[in-house]
Order: sequence, then C-alpha cells, then structure tokens
Amino acid sequence: MKQLIFNLIGGTALLMYGVDMMGEGLENASGNLMKKMLSILTGNVVSSFLVGVFLTALVQSSTAITVLTVGFVNAGLIALPQALGIIYGANIGTTITAQLMALSFSFNLTEVALPVLGIGFGISIFAKKKTIKHIGQAIMGFGLMFLGLSILNSSVPIMKENSTLRFFFENYARNPFIAVLLGIVVTALVHSSAATVGFVMVLGQAGLLDLSSAVYIMLGDNIGTCFTAQLASLTGNINARRTAWAHTLYNIFGVVLVAIIFPFFIKAVELITNTIQPNGGLEAQIANSHTIFNLFSAIAFLPITKYYVKFLETIIRPRDSDEEGHAIYLDGLLLDTPAAAFKASLAELKRGADIAKTMLNSAWEALINKDDKKLEEIVVNEDIINQLQQDITMYMVELSKRPLSKSESITLHSMIDSINNLERMADHTTDIGEAIGIKIEKNITFSEIAVSEIKELYDLTMRMMEKTIELLDTENFETLKFVVESESIMDDLTKRFSDNHIERLESGECTIESGVVYLDIVTHFERVADLIYTVALAAMDELRGISREL
Repeated sequence: MKQLIFNLIGGTALLMYGVDMMGEGLENASGNLMKKMLSILTGNVVSSFLVGVFLTALVQSSTAITVLTVGFVNAGLIALPQALGIIYGANIGTTITAQLMALSFSFNLTEVALPVLGIGFGISIFAKKKTIKHIGQAIMGFGLMFLGLSILNSSVPIMKENSTLRFFFENYARNPFIAVLLGIVVTALVHSSAATVGFVMVLGQAGLLDLSSAVYIMLGDNIGTCFTAQLASLTGNINARRTAWAHTLYNIFGVVLVAIIFPFFIKAVELITNTIQPNGGLEAQIANSHTIFNLFSAIAFLPITKYYVKFLETIIRPRDSDEEGHAIYLDGLLLDTPAAAFKASLAELKRGADIAKTMLNSAWEALINKDDKKLEEIVVNEDIINQLQQDITMYMVELSKRPLSKSESITLHSMIDSINNLERMADHTTDIGEAIGIKIEKNITFSEIAVSEIKELYDLTMRMMEKTIELLDTENFETLKFVVESESIMDDLTKRFSDNHIERLESGECTIESGVVYLDIVTHFERVADLIYTVALAAMDELRGISREL
C-alpha cells in the first residue's frame, strides 16, 4: 500500500509538472505570436475558432489561452463573439495532449521518457537562443509527462489487487453524478485537464474504470478547467465576466447534451475508435471521447453564437463596480505583452477624453441655462478622471518593470504625459465651472457679444476634442492637422476676445466684476485647447509605437 501511495503521489506530480513545463516552454517559445494572433486574427467567430485551435495546439494549455482571452476582452481588444470562437477552438486544441498520452501506452514509456528528457535537458542547457532554450524546456516537459505516466502505469498491478480502490471505483465512480463531480474537483485543484485525463487512462488500464465512468469523469474535467478563467475574471469588467461564464456555461451545456444522448455518444466513441484505431485500447477511447465531446460542442454552438451572446448579456448584468469611476480596460494579464497593454491604456485614455468632453458640454449648458446641477456633474466627472489618471499611471509603472524596447519606453512615457495632460484639462474645465458658478451665484450678466465669443471658443474646443478622440482610435494626419491649426486659431481668438473685452470695459459696456469672470472663462478655454493639442500630438506617437509592436 505504501508503494502504491508513493507511486501515485510521485507519478501524478511528475505528470502535472511535465504538462505544465511543456505548456510553459511552448508558450514562451512562441513569444508574442500567441498574443498578437489573438489581437489581430480574430475578425469573426470562425477565424477566432481556428485561431483558438491553432494556438492551443501550439501551447497545449486551454487554460492559458482562455485566461488570456478573458484579459483581451477586459481590455477591449477583442469582442465577446470572437472570444467565444477562441474558447470553442481552445477546447479542441488542448485534446492533442490526451491523444499523445493515449499513443504513449502502446510502447514502453520509460524507454521513451528518459531519452526525451535527456534531449530536452541538453537543448535547454546548451542552446544560446532563448527560443531554442524554451523548445528544450517543452521537450523536457514532454519527457517528464511520459515519465509520470510510466510511474503511474507501474502501479497498475498493485491497483488491481487493492480491494479498497476497487470498492470505491466500483461502488462510487460508476455513479454518473459522482464521476462528473470527481472530474470537476480534481481538475479545478490541479489546473490541468490533461493531467486528469492521463490519470483516468491509468485507472482504466488498472481495470478500475470502464469507458462510461471514464467519460463521465472526462465530462467533469471539462467543467473543472473553467475554474482558473473564473478567478481571472473576478476583477475584470462586465465583458470579461461574460467571457469566463461563456466558457463555463458552454462546457456545462455540452455536458448536459452528451448526458442526454450518453448511450449513443459511447457507441459513437467505440465506432470511431475501432475505425481509425483498430488496435486502440480503452486509453484511445478515453482520448477520443475527449476530442469528440469538444468537437460536438463546437459544432453545436458555432451557428448559434450570436444568440448565445445575447443570452449571456441578458443573464450577466453590470454590477456597481462597473461604473465609470473604475478603469475597465486595464488588465494585469496583458502586461507581458506591451503592445496589448498600450492598446488597453489607450482605450482607457479615450474613455477619459470622452468624459472630459462631457465636462465641457456641462460647463456650456450651466452657463446658458444657469444650471447648478451641471456644475455638480463637472465635479463628479473630474473625480473620475483623477481616478483614471492614478489607474493608468500605476499600470504604466507596472509595465515599466517589464523588459521594454526603446520605442516601447517612449510610448510608455508618452502615455503617462497624455493622461496627466487630460487630468490638467479636467482641472481647467472645473475652473471654468467655478467661474460660471460665481456668475450664477452673484447674478452677473454677460453681454450678448461676450456670450457669443464664449460660444465660439466652446465650439472650437469641442471640435478639437472630437478630432482628438478620433485620433485615439485611428492614425490620421488630416485630423491631426485640423487640431494643430485649430490650436493656432484658438490663440488668435483668445487674444482678440481679450482685446474686445478691454474695449467694452473702457466704454462701460461691462463691469469689472463681470469682466474678471469673463476673462477667467476665456483663459481656461485657451489652456484646455493647448492641452488638447498636446494630447493629439502624443496620440499619433502612441498609435505609431503600438503599430510597430503589433
């Protein structure tokens, strides 16, 4: 019994560590390819599905791909329908590991595991290029996975003779509910569906599980693998949570569908295995059931994805923490991919610019309608922009701790400058609001000419803001040219209107008190325009920097 326990603990540990090392090595060897493909090649659900299959087959970790997808959705880099396509594909791509495990049972595992382990070790030690070193790490993981399976497989004779194990699996594991629950719990604990499937194959070899019991555990395994993505979504926005729940509910629905047609599913697995692998044993049937289940689920859901999205939007509603005062696009999962982190920060900066535009509009409405509530809105929105400044700055500080290229470092500092300038813009707009508040409180009146001049400044400032927001989306030199020319026009208007005001003051058309308030408003509009101009210039640099990295 002691030997059995040691073998199970050691074999399972090596199996899990090997799967993890293989996935990490393949992921690192792929560099930014995986993350770039996720952000670029996901135009529709079908292409997203193919990307999900390819990337998960490449890195052999559906959990890694799904967690990264949650991060990309949270950052606004991909939409929910595309995320679902990636998840469908990831579930299929990860079954390749199970197929390799099943294949390994047809030869002496130790004879293969040790040479593979040695080759991988040699490559990782002596290779000079990081990519080759990571490939060596992946090969080592492959060898450790086989070695773990070999140790577990060596326990098969002991398992067969152990009455306690036999009693448990014959009386409990053959209960569909318990088998599914077992698959959920084990996979949630070990964070590896492949490790669970490998262990199930060994139990099948020992005669402790028949195909039906093994398939039920495999079904639970598909639900348990959603646990990590759920954790990753806890601090995310509404779309990140919808993505995580989409993954979980997708697998639950698939399990329910297969449970309904279970006898037919088992017959299909046996028929397909006998056709393509005439000499395949129970382990081949288990691996094939894993692949067939995920293919079946993808085929069932691909045509109805848009309805599935509507369903998710209906049942998963925004919560209080999704309000504007919180950064919704910044995600720590993206920090290892600077281009993606910059795009997320740019999306957050654009949100801040939209809020700043709303503040300017509130100031004008407060002036025209003598509306104190609009002045209160300005103060609330300034607090939101202050919070965004803190969030983006801290995010950039975290990003600066990663190895960055020269162009990435320039983009990082430009991003910090932009959010600081946006915060100053909000401060000046608040100052405009305070000046208008004094005008309302003291019942100060402006001449029609003074109001029309402020209106001209307001209109030009709003057009500059709108064009700058466009620049935060798309690199366009004509748009930038408009902002640059408008800033020069704003300087001329400010000087001319100030001179006009002096003339009105000298002619007695306005009072000193109204003049002070008027000049205050004009001056702050001019400063807001200067800051918009600065943000627009930086936006072009940031977009060019991000484009180079992608």
